[in-house]
Amino acid sequence: MPDQPGLLLLFDGHALVHRAYHAMPALSVQKTGEPTGAVFGVASMLFRILSDYRPSYLAFAFDRAAPTFRHLEYAAYKANRLPGDPDLRAQFPRVKELVSAFGIPIYEVDGYEADDLIGTLSKQARERGIPVIIVTGDQDTFQLVDEGVSVLTSRKGFTDTVLYDVAAIRERFGVEPWQIPDLKALTGDSSDNIKGVPGIGEKTAARLLQRYGTVEELLAHLEEVEPARVREQLAALREQILFSKRLATIARDAPVTLDLEAARVGRFDLERLTNLFRTLEFRTLLPRLYALAGGNGKPAPQVQLALFGAPSEPARGAAIRYRVVTTPEELEELVGRIAAARELVIDTETDRREVMLANLVGLALLPLPGEEAYYLPVGHRPPAAGSDRQLPLPLVVERLRPLLEDPSRPKITHHGKYDLIVLAEHGIALQGLQFDTMIAAYLLNERSLSLKDLAFSLLGLEMTAIEDLIGKGAQQITMAFVDVERAAAYAAADVVATARCRDVLAPRIEAEGLTTVFYTIELPLVPVLAAMERCGIAIDTQLLGALSRELAAKIRELEQAIYQSVGHTFNLNSTAQLGAVLFEELKLPTVRRTRTGYSTDAQVLEELRGQHPVIEQILEYRQLTKLKTTYVDALPALVNPRTGRIHTSFNQTVARTGRLSSSEPNLQNIPVRTPLGRRIRQAFIASRPDSVLLSADYSQIELRILAHVTQDPALLAAFARGDDIHAATAAAIFRVSLEAVTPEQRRVAKTTNFGVIYGISDFGLAERTDLSRQEAAQFIRTYFETYPGIRDYIERTKEAARRGRVQTLTGRFQRFSEREILSATPSVRGAAERTAINMPIQGTAADIIKLAMVRLHRELTERGVHCGLLLQVHDELLLEVEERRVEEIARLVCDVMEHAYELSVPLKVEVKVGKNWDEMTALHV
Repeated sequence: MPDQPGLLLLFDGHALVHRAYHAMPALSVQKTGEPTGAVFGVASMLFRILSDYRPSYLAFAFDRAAPTFRHLEYAAYKANRLPGDPDLRAQFPRVKELVSAFGIPIYEVDGYEADDLIGTLSKQARERGIPVIIVTGDQDTFQLVDEGVSVLTSRKGFTDTVLYDVAAIRERFGVEPWQIPDLKALTGDSSDNIKGVPGIGEKTAARLLQRYGTVEELLAHLEEVEPARVREQLAALREQILFSKRLATIARDAPVTLDLEAARVGRFDLERLTNLFRTLEFRTLLPRLYALAGGNGKPAPQVQLALFGAPSEPARGAAIRYRVVTTPEELEELVGRIAAARELVIDTETDRREVMLANLVGLALLPLPGEEAYYLPVGHRPPAAGSDRQLPLPLVVERLRPLLEDPSRPKITHHGKYDLIVLAEHGIALQGLQFDTMIAAYLLNERSLSLKDLAFSLLGLEMTAIEDLIGKGAQQITMAFVDVERAAAYAAADVVATARCRDVLAPRIEAEGLTTVFYTIELPLVPVLAAMERCGIAIDTQLLGALSRELAAKIRELEQAIYQSVGHTFNLNSTAQLGAVLFEELKLPTVRRTRTGYSTDAQVLEELRGQHPVIEQILEYRQLTKLKTTYVDALPALVNPRTGRIHTSFNQTVARTGRLSSSEPNLQNIPVRTPLGRRIRQAFIASRPDSVLLSADYSQIELRILAHVTQDPALLAAFARGDDIHAATAAAIFRVSLEAVTPEQRRVAKTTNFGVIYGISDFGLAERTDLSRQEAAQFIRTYFETYPGIRDYIERTKEAARRGRVQTLTGRFQRFSEREILSATPSVRGAAERTAINMPIQGTAADIIKLAMVRLHRELTERGVHCGLLLQVHDELLLEVEERRVEEIARLVCDVMEHAYELSVPLKVEVKVGKNWDEMTALHV
């Protein structure tokens, strides 16, 4: 949009805050829980509008709590509006602080609404020849639109805006802007509780105003109005109509005066805004602020950030000292510095994110204590400046390997698993990991774990984003093509920021009681996971190819069967077309609608089972296509060309319970109970003729942990006797002998045993069994009478959550905000309570298997078993071992897993072996 030198933007503060609050996600400051979504929305809107419209003047108007002249005349004015959410009300002071820091004047007057102030200020601006755009979240100000006055408002959400001028108002309402109060007098305005004339909608009102101009003229010519019903209504409500118009009319004579000098753009306080954004954790807005200040999106290059000194008092403008090491002599000098250092911070720069395919581009090192970082370029490529002056990678590996592989020399990383794998793939087995800032931040429940975000939230520093070096989208390059000097500055700041974040996080780990979890479980697990990812697992691509062809034929058959069931072809993968077929053509009952039409998700289709043959066909079609695309076709394409194996990524810092997850590909979600899922598992094979796969699975570990934490006598006794715990539960609740328990009774008891850990309700139990909701409620009552220790645990844990946190036996914790655990909304509060009940149990199970993995990896390595551990799937470990050593390794695995953590009841492990992951036989050791 071209410059408009004299443009004034008038903001309706209350309307914008309300719109932002409902449009933005529920953001909050992690450290304090202060809600910030509306503040963030208003700040984002300010930046966008300043960029799009480039005004000369800005002003905000806000409502005040005091009643206005409209409230004094009409007590019911806006009376139907619900009281604002406390989180919404809490953000108004912050929004005003934001506006003030931007140097924008705020207008507020007792007895007047923001609209009245805007009407008065816009009138004064027009009298001085200044064009005006009113920025608002509602339509009340449409009546102010005139030649030179427009209204910018949102259609949907907060960012989809439309600018209304006179022509747009005419098109939208069929009247002139100045007739909007007359229109509201006839149609009413439910948001303000302004009454209209029953039976008169916008079209009828617009037609009447097009003829008579105003409601006064309309009422003066009632004898001409047809039909009679409308004429009679107008006559009967004459006084109400005139009163409603008065309520709907914005005042233009409020006691305010436009101060253009105070409203001039460019008066913002950069330091105040920067501090505010840091306090509110608006990291993504800082580049926009610096750009607004006349920079290039950053306050200074990353190398000029002061990262040394007190963490709470980062100085601005001091430079990070770093050196680019490009000669053998400089490398020797660095080797000496590392040898004399107490600790070493390490960061690798590579040419891609996929770690098993990544090539090393450069290595950043920071010997501590010290303030000088080093960058060793080894893989930059032309046309990157400096790529002709690099160290040979073999020389770097040769000289650094003894130091990096020395376990007595402590190393500090951020996301060290990636660095371990990259270095291992280039000939260096990094040892001595002492601290990892990403894992520490994860355990401390920090919201974002990226180094850039941590530097911002912990140190108050804005660092260069990787996109500033390599770009985005189709124009993106790799780090290999970045100039050496720029890469060095970027990487050097990363290692220095890592060191500074460590200085902040390490004391917090100790203060929060996380020493055991961090130093005994999570940190030692990093090299274990790195080794597992490097090992990968072999798959039978021929088996998957045959299965793909078989599934393709079956899917085609299902498609034809579905078309025959409905009588014509359509796009099965189109939600809109499928919805039309099911609910309009076949007249099936509508289960749920979305904003865009009928919902046809899995839950909806499950509810429609049995109502038409096509439902079962669609469900099967979806299952087959999902498995085919997600696994059968995808897995062969993910085979590493160098190793010939699949290499999944184990995510250590995702689940709040501490559970590991798997991605790229996800090998934890392959169905195990369906025939097709088992056939996919058959494709995971032992890689050598003389080896087998060995599966070790904890038996009912979560229930055993539940017995330990609840100390329930009946539960402890059942495990001590070695009873089938589900049968024992069924016998106790159904009051029958253990031998008399039926399979259905055991199934109900099993569902309840596991459901209790997840806070199951009577509704949930009834849904999963053949019990009615009343029977399920009675069953749960009897269950808690049988195991009162479990009931006490649940209440105790809910109370702990209400105090702010729950934790595992090892000290891993999860925080709960009052907005969740004390919510007045039952569904929100219930979800938080279920999470709280489950976390200590599932989290302890995750900790136990991680302890087992750490010790098992060490024992296997000492016995010369390399690439033994392959996968972890919740309570199961999958290994590959030589067939001749199966019994030896099975005994080792059982011993390690069953003694990983001492509970009041014994841990039990079930071991199976086989040539593939599905066809496995039990092994008794």
